[in-house]
Amino acid sequence: MMNFKYGYYLLALLLFAACGKSEESKHFSNASGYELVKVDSFQVENLTRVRITDFSESENIYLGYSEAENDVLEISPEGNIIKRVNLSGDGPGKLRNYGPMGLSFGPDQKRVLQMPFVLATYNQAYEQLENMSIRSPLPVRSIIPSGKTAYFMEENHPRYLVGPTTFLSAHLLIYNEVGRDTLQNFSILYPETGELKSIIPYEADSYYKKTPHIYTNLMAKSFFISANKLYVLQGLSESIQVYDLLDFSLIKNIPLTHSDFIKYDPVPLGTVMDDPRIKQLSSMAGRNQKLLEISEDYWLVSYFQGVTESEYELKNSEEQPFRLGDAYDKLKLLIFKNGRQVNGELAAPKGIMLFSLGNNKVLVEEKPSEDIEEEVTRYSIYELRAIN
Repeated sequence: MMNFKYGYYLLALLLFAACGKSEESKHFSNASGYELVKVDSFQVENLTRVRITDFSESENIYLGYSEAENDVLEISPEGNIIKRVNLSGDGPGKLRNYGPMGLSFGPDQKRVLQMPFVLATYNQAYEQLENMSIRSPLPVRSIIPSGKTAYFMEENHPRYLVGPTTFLSAHLLIYNEVGRDTLQNFSILYPETGELKSIIPYEADSYYKKTPHIYTNLMAKSFFISANKLYVLQGLSESIQVYDLLDFSLIKNIPLTHSDFIKYDPVPLGTVMDDPRIKQLSSMAGRNQKLLEISEDYWLVSYFQGVTESEYELKNSEEQPFRLGDAYDKLKLLIFKNGRQVNGELAAPKGIMLFSLGNNKVLVEEKPSEDIEEEVTRYSIYELRAIN
């Protein structure tokens, strides 16, 4: 039944180690009047790497997932694993052998796991509460979760934003012109009925509608929900789109400006993956990466500026292939205050920016050692501060 020809195999490895320490060090200060400060760090010990995907302020725990072991982990703020649950296999409450694409806390202290074809919720004792089907044309094998499953409340019922393109580049679902014309940004799941429907078409003036070609690996998006609005940043967009969650209509576009944003031409539908133009789009082109609401007043946008062909060749070798995530001189942060972009940029912290912790703080997964294999993953907490 499953055809993995178009499957997108998510490769990601991350772990946690237990040892907490508090520290503060000034990090980056290049935007007008702001700096990013490392204020704390911790590590989580585990035989395999683990990805932290969410934090519950009410329960004061992180939620994570161990790569290869396929365990759901609950982790203290100090990095101690306080609960380990394996939901793989067959039987009541089990999720077969698929890894979750999304792992997060939900309403009423639920744990929400989004699999390729199912969204399941559990209580704190990991007894399954709901198991809802998700129709998806894209079979995905996920080694670790890509993030959290977003939701909002409507008449005391949760509405989950689901489907592979909440996490992956939408080009994976475009096989022909009909696919391009009918593709929408999200699928919304109504748990009380099981209804699933597509919402929010790509805007007519977007990069993806202006050309008959496609931007391979550049059609991903980042988004957050706040005050009955959905804020969406597309991979190549020069604005943040704001939608009303009552009827999913576009309210406004908030412009953003990059100091440098290298672009490459899209490719025709059906272009083979070893075409050199695919490499330009996948590895060299500039792209927006994360849109984070870090407090009521501030947002952060992380983006990759892109590299020229000569820069790519200089940075790429057989011994040390070029990796976008390691090009720290090209990874930047934009700051928005009260919905308007602040002048200047900050350098991004080294590692993977995971999610907002509120209070102007973000969680960053540090890069693992390349020299030794460690049974630990290190994390840092950064805070955006105004410079007096």
